Amino acid sequence: MASRRTVLGGLLAAPFVLRSGSALAAPLRVASLDFALAEQMIVLGVPPIALADANEWLKWVGAPPLPAGTVDIGTGLAPNIELLAALKPDLIVTTEFTAMTEPQVSRIAPVERFAIYSQGGSPLPKALEAMRRLGTLLGREAEAEAYLADTEAFFAACVERARRFRDKPIVMLSFMDPRHVRVYARPGMQQDVMDRLGLRNAWQGEGIFWGFATIGVERLAEIGEATAVADYMPDDVRRVLENSPLWRSLPLRRDGGPVPILPTVAAFGGVATARRLATLLLDELERQAA
Repeated sequence: MASRRTVLGGLLAAPFVLRSGSALAAPLRVASLDFALAEQMIVLGVPPIALADANEWLKWVGAPPLPAGTVDIGTGLAPNIELLAALKPDLIVTTEFTAMTEPQVSRIAPVERFAIYSQGGSPLPKALEAMRRLGTLLGREAEAEAYLADTEAFFAACVERARRFRDKPIVMLSFMDPRHVRVYARPGMQQDVMDRLGLRNAWQGEGIFWGFATIGVERLAEIGEATAVADYMPDDVRRVLENSPLWRSLPLRRDGGPVPILPTVAAFGGVATARRLATLLLDELERQAA
């Protein structure tokens, strides 16, 4: 009887090839090395059977919910090749960030690479196009087009909600430690969402293609008065900042209250993340204005 190692060796003998844009017979058993692609697949009704860092989904993404049976296959940059091969996926979706794994994973199943967070352009248009492309690959063209149309209607409604906040500069933050913070900036998804809503980012500096700049907390003084919201602030960071004279003196904290923390939303997600972020941001602005 062939050993598991022998079977795996046979599976990895030669790479699979999938012509870009071609559809496979449904239903598909798809493995994803990326959260944003998994999110798009869930929306289309074809959730991944396996996902890199699946056990971290609730912490970093939150919604849409990941099916309970989704197998965690390790990290996106170092997936568990033996486990992935045993799952026998029909397709593996990757990104430019995880492209280094393709020589290995392409010997298990066909691979399709997507570029949502990459050099050149911003992520929301790329995520919209990725939704359409996934719809074709997964045999869900109608569902993809319906979701994209609904997304346009969704943002049109959000623009009306956002109208009264257009003169209010907003800064979106993610705290790394008591001394450093990520400020969301162009060309990221957070900036794309603010642009779609007609809101003004108080931070005018550029970020890397992931859409943020990492700065010292003291540089937040450059922003002046603004409405600050954060998507992440560990409890230990909050405790240190609350006792920091520098932090308490920042103009963006002119009311003296804590920076509100949004419910979990992916920092680097897809179309559903853009919609969730728009909803959460507007909910918070309306809460503060009440």
